[in-house]
Amino acid sequence: MEKTYICLKDQPVLEICDYRCRILDYDRLHVSLRYEGVGFDDVMHGWTENRTMSMGKTNAKRLLAGFGISQSNPYLVAKLFHFTSLTDCYWMKEEGEQAQWKDVSLFRNRLEKAVSATALLGVPGSFKDQVRDSVKRHGAERPRIRIHTPELTAQGLAAKAWIRERGGMYLYKVGKKELAASRILDALGIPHVVYEEAEESALARIADQKRIDYIKETDEKIVKCRMITSEQKAIVSWEDFQMYCAYHDMDEYAYVTERDPRGYYTMQIVDYILANEDRHGANFGFYMDNRTGKLLELYPLMDHDRSFSEEDALPSQTSPEEETLEAAAVRAAGLWEIDYEAVLRMEKPEELSQAQWKGVLERIRRLDHAVGN
Repeated sequence: MEKTYICLKDQPVLEICDYRCRILDYDRLHVSLRYEGVGFDDVMHGWTENRTMSMGKTNAKRLLAGFGISQSNPYLVAKLFHFTSLTDCYWMKEEGEQAQWKDVSLFRNRLEKAVSATALLGVPGSFKDQVRDSVKRHGAERPRIRIHTPELTAQGLAAKAWIRERGGMYLYKVGKKELAASRILDALGIPHVVYEEAEESALARIADQKRIDYIKETDEKIVKCRMITSEQKAIVSWEDFQMYCAYHDMDEYAYVTERDPRGYYTMQIVDYILANEDRHGANFGFYMDNRTGKLLELYPLMDHDRSFSEEDALPSQTSPEEETLEAAAVRAAGLWEIDYEAVLRMEKPEELSQAQWKGVLERIRRLDHAVGN
């Protein structure tokens, strides 16, 4: 049976043959697969599924239609692009395949703007011709990649797209709340991914004015943030780290509070202040050194487009206990001090309603009072 390899750049770290796995480089294997009993199901129903676009993602159906791929099997698209991602430098190749990291890397190669336009704004497009060419290998016809895009392996449900600019790689997404959250986190002095409103000149390179204006008419904005990963440093999601801890009988919360107490406790405080109802195991986690495979500190806070909820008693998704965001934040604030004065002196961000801004200030006062007492 033909062998398949998961590689970290050009280094194979896991071999798959006849539905069995053989570890080639344990220390640099993907964290979710880093245990001696790793099996075929762990790869196919874990690692690959977490690198495949959800069909619930905005504009997903238009993306698949553009590639001429069945909507019932987005896995095939991710496989076509070797499961590459901009979160790390892992990818998959088959035995005898001549492709190298430089050929498939999303960090190094030009990204296809037409695909980005479909992913972000729903612009219809056809990309069939760009993947239709094939090469013969082991007696079978295999598609040859002529374009590079991270959109078919990107996680999350919101409309978003990666666009390379002179200053680096940027994630564009629809969601004005990111701007307000970014300003509040600036005032709190807490490390976070900085969002800014996207320039129309940049958007005009991938879409017509009509589509750009449509976003504005829905009272939304297109925002962007700079990529936080590189060929030197990857990110590992909390849910992947939890899997590693389960395999090794580790307490993930004991680990994170020892490794990065500031990052962990300030995250709990921030999520309460922002009333963030969408902090889950896929949008926070650790940096990883690609040279050694070692986990580093938590990466900066991001993904706040579902913040400023007006619901009461939101549950915490980052606490080992079943408790509310408020309860988790009160305990965290007792362990890590934050100066709230700059936020209390701020003017209301234009992206928030009066009720949403009033909620932010009230939660800060409530938190400050609870810790003061």
